[in-house]
Amino acid sequence: MARARGLRKYKNKFNVFKMQFIVFIIAIIIGSIFANRLSNNKIEEYKLLSAYFITKFPASKYLNIELFKFVLWKRIKLVLGIWIFGFTFFEIFINYLLIGYFGFSIGFLFSVGLITDGFKGYLMNLILLLPQYLFYIPVIIYLIIKSTTFCSNLYSNRNRTRGININKQMILEYFFVLVICIIFIIVGSILETYINPQLVKWYISAINM
Repeated sequence: MARARGLRKYKNKFNVFKMQFIVFIIAIIIGSIFANRLSNNKIEEYKLLSAYFITKFPASKYLNIELFKFVLWKRIKLVLGIWIFGFTFFEIFINYLLIGYFGFSIGFLFSVGLITDGFKGYLMNLILLLPQYLFYIPVIIYLIIKSTTFCSNLYSNRNRTRGININKQMILEYFFVLVICIIFIIVGSILETYINPQLVKWYISAINM
C-alpha cells in the first residue's frame, strides 16, 4: 500500500515536470512565431539598436563593482522569489508562468537576432549569455524542481488535515537549497560582470574585422 502510494506520488511529480518542460518548448515556439510576425518598422528598430550596441559597447566604460552589485541583486531577487513562493499553495502555477516567460524570451530574442543580423545576430545573443548562464540555467532548473517538490510535500495532506505538512527537517533542507543557489548565483554574477563583457567585446571585434 505504502509502496503504491509512493509510486503514485512519484508519477504525479514526474507529470508536473513533464508538463513544465512542454510549456517551456511551446513558449519558445510562440516567442519565435511572435518575432517572425513583427512589422517591418519594428524589425528596423531592432536593427538600429543592434548596430548601436555593436558600435558603442567596445568603447563602453563602467564601474565593475557597481555592475556586480546590480547584477547580483537582480539575480538574487529572482531566486528568492521562486524560493519564497515554494511556501505557497499556488507555487506550481507561478513556476509555469516563469517557465513560459523564459521560454518565450529565448524564442523571441534568438529569432529577432536571426532576423536582424542573420547568424551573426544569433551568435551575438548566445555570446551575451556566456559564461554566466552555464551557472544560472542549472540553478533555476534545480530551484524550480526543489520548490515544486517542497510545495507538493507541504500541501500533500491539506485536504485530509486542513493544514500543512511541515517539519524542521523539511525547512532545513529547503533552506540549504537556497544557500546552494545563492552560491552559484554569486559565481554567475562574477562571470557576468568581469568575463562576459570581455567576451562580447572580443566577438564584436571579430565580426567587424
